[in-house]
Amino acid sequence: MILKLLAISVSIVAAAGLSPSFAQNPEGALPGRAHAASYAPLPADLSIAVRPWDNNAANQRLKSKFTEALSQRGVKLAEGSASLTLNFETEVESIAVPDSGPTLGQLQARNHESRVRLNFWSSTQDSVLTGRRSGEIGGSSVRYVLRATLDDRRNGQRLWQGQTSYDATSGDETTTFALMVPVLVESLGQTIRPRSFRVE
Repeated sequence: MILKLLAISVSIVAAAGLSPSFAQNPEGALPGRAHAASYAPLPADLSIAVRPWDNNAANQRLKSKFTEALSQRGVKLAEGSASLTLNFETEVESIAVPDSGPTLGQLQARNHESRVRLNFWSSTQDSVLTGRRSGEIGGSSVRYVLRATLDDRRNGQRLWQGQTSYDATSGDETTTFALMVPVLVESLGQTIRPRSFRVE
């Protein structure tokens, strides 16, 4: 009987050790989310020009982070006119955080009055429709969103698009977006299912 119990214990320990990554990093537990979609292979012989949709000072600094990350991947870069253009944009959203320790009545009222907030991102070729639930605002934090598309200017074809988002307390936007750039560039030319991450 003792040997049988020992064998069962060993089996449980062995099974638990098969997937330690799920225990340490369950899906959705990290504050960052990234996904991407590839529509056509990237031409290997063409250079890429990086262009922010909003040409403000903060995005100009972010542009240098994109060129640095692309260079590290061995991508040929060009200034001004180029066959391929990597366009990017940033957005900071306010998100609701529930009060700590609500009563049962408050939870029921909040659940009854909650609404779905939709965020719609579209172009002439594609659209992404997402939603999230929000109730009464108890505390506040922000969601940093970084989107990029790669287009072939010769024929107007979209080759790739990707997005990263990061939930955090309000802070240095430029630094947060700069840390998100390598995550987005890493998925360039690939289709990536939604995955979570953390920036350090």
